[in-house]
Amino acid sequence: MVMTGRSHRLAARLFPRDPRFFDYLRARYQSWSIILTEILNQSYRLAHLPGACQLTTVGVETNNTCNLSCLHCPVNQEMKRKKGLMKLETFQKIIDLNPEVDRVYLTDWGEPLLHPQLVSMINYAHEQGKHTSLTTNATLLDEILSQALLDSHLDVIKFSVDGGQEIYQKIRGFSYEQVEANILRFIRMRNESKKKTWIEVSMVIYDETLPEVEAFQKEWRGKADFVNFQPKFFSLPKRKKSLCRDLWRILVVLWDGRVVPCCVDYEGDIILGDAEKENLQKIFQGPKMKALRKKHLQNKRPGLCAKCLPYYADYHLPPRLLRS
Repeated sequence: MVMTGRSHRLAARLFPRDPRFFDYLRARYQSWSIILTEILNQSYRLAHLPGACQLTTVGVETNNTCNLSCLHCPVNQEMKRKKGLMKLETFQKIIDLNPEVDRVYLTDWGEPLLHPQLVSMINYAHEQGKHTSLTTNATLLDEILSQALLDSHLDVIKFSVDGGQEIYQKIRGFSYEQVEANILRFIRMRNESKKKTWIEVSMVIYDETLPEVEAFQKEWRGKADFVNFQPKFFSLPKRKKSLCRDLWRILVVLWDGRVVPCCVDYEGDIILGDAEKENLQKIFQGPKMKALRKKHLQNKRPGLCAKCLPYYADYHLPPRLLRS
């Protein structure tokens, strides 16, 4: 099925106006039914309605522990929330209680490769027909774990690498050469095994990394399937660009089962329910979520949402750097 010019323009209105969008559409949305549901969800937002159609995507925080202390990340810098690992039984219960959810993103705050049962989680979600993805810093990605991830039928893996050697080591305090070698080995193993795992390399954009954008793109273009740039979550106040899309598309489950609206809530300030006891679809369409959307529609965003950067115009990259 080919997307027509008319549907292309419609989707461009409903999703971010970003020339990268259609490049990774195939990887991020595995079926047209998911795409259509996302479009319906965003149509509620565009119509300024607090309701939503159906939850398709859930972010699952397998753990909020990390082996690095990156300058831009709160996990080992300022996070006060208790650290822990999600129990495999909790993850399986989330999958079982939510058959309508199509996509499971096994990352929130923390390094997912630290979870000893991560591969089992991916396997279980895959067996239940879920599309799976995660983001990792790749520091722990040895050959054995790489093979296990590839064999688990993981759909998408995103490697978070900030800048070139000097900036990376300043920000992350780890060997750039080791991370680069781990990622290149994973790419080679994927290609040789003809597995279908989609591979992205990502860089967080802020003052320290902005000069590295062009070199980063040049370094990874043609190696990874896609080179991704994303904003640092919190920055100086800027003018809002648009209503928050995530409130009409996703929920996040913390490692202890509590549900929050999105990944920006790293302290668990806005609790919407308990995923071990409640269906996520009901939470997504429930009164707490509708009330939160109403506040956004009325431009009365809670403190956490008011300083969230992804919908601020913080920087602009030339179009040539947005294409992989």
